[in-house]
Amino acid sequence: MRVTQQDIARIANVSQATVSRVLAGDDKVDAESRERVLAAVDKKNYKVDVRARSLRGSAGTGHVGLVVNRPPGGLANDPFFARLVAEIVDYLAGRPYHLCLECADAEGQAAVYDEMLRARRVDGLILVESEARDERIARLRRDKFPFVLLGNPLASEAVHSVDNDNVLAAEAATRHLLDAGFRRVGFLGARAGVTVSDDRIAGYQRAVRGRQDEHLIWHADFGSDAARDAARSILARPDRPDALVVLDDFMAMGVVLAARERSLRIPHDLGMIAFNDSNLCDLVEGGLSSVSLNIDMMVRAAGDALLAIIEGRPEEAPLRTLVPCELRVRGSSRREGVAR
Repeated sequence: MRVTQQDIARIANVSQATVSRVLAGDDKVDAESRERVLAAVDKKNYKVDVRARSLRGSAGTGHVGLVVNRPPGGLANDPFFARLVAEIVDYLAGRPYHLCLECADAEGQAAVYDEMLRARRVDGLILVESEARDERIARLRRDKFPFVLLGNPLASEAVHSVDNDNVLAAEAATRHLLDAGFRRVGFLGARAGVTVSDDRIAGYQRAVRGRQDEHLIWHADFGSDAARDAARSILARPDRPDALVVLDDFMAMGVVLAARERSLRIPHDLGMIAFNDSNLCDLVEGGLSSVSLNIDMMVRAAGDALLAIIEGRPEEAPLRTLVPCELRVRGSSRREGVAR
């Protein structure tokens, strides 16, 4: 079986990017990591495919990059990214491109993008989880590097992007809970500045305006553990909400666990609705109501736009494409005895 750079990275306990840098002779790699990579190369008798490298140098790398803002292990059990990666891989199947996936926390992302751009290790990038002040977008635009954003580009008009109308989607989700008879509806989102969360909070605020006295908004890091910790505090309040709109299904699972700790029943004591419409929805008795983002449609639109840019095909000016959402109502948002 042919040994790959991914194999060397796994043996040396480093990223594939580090392996590429060592093999390229980058003297900025720390000595300890370099020694582990070289030891793994020697152990596996790994040989660089000079022919492939030559082809890549003249005709691109044949790789599309996706960098996810998560610490090591941060993607474990996250259904959104499992689905996103699967859809990208399926989209690229049969095309002359492969997916290059990297995970890095906020502090490490700059180094990953710097290496990708400096070494031209990928032909283009798919960006996710944009922020209000996103240095990645500014850097890629300066370098005129091909990329497409899955998210809201905010004020930038020179960015190809694919998104849902998250304001409208969150407004519909919140109105659904209010119409179902819940009286204190809150929102649990990501940290402030993450555009998808900020957009959904704006939709929540629009829905509750004039229908309840307070805007009940909380923030947490991504993931079920962080959401569980936040929900413990929320549900311990004497004036706790009787329903929550949660940023995504994975975070909603953390809320479910926190509710169980307090013997709160869903939806009798706590109504819930989330986003992504993942297979996690089946883990809640009666089902978790969730907004389908039509990820397959988003990936197709983003992929078509990115490959057009990479391949230099005639293209329109940077365009924001909106993919429709669909609210999937299940038991978690249905309050007995209230007309729906």
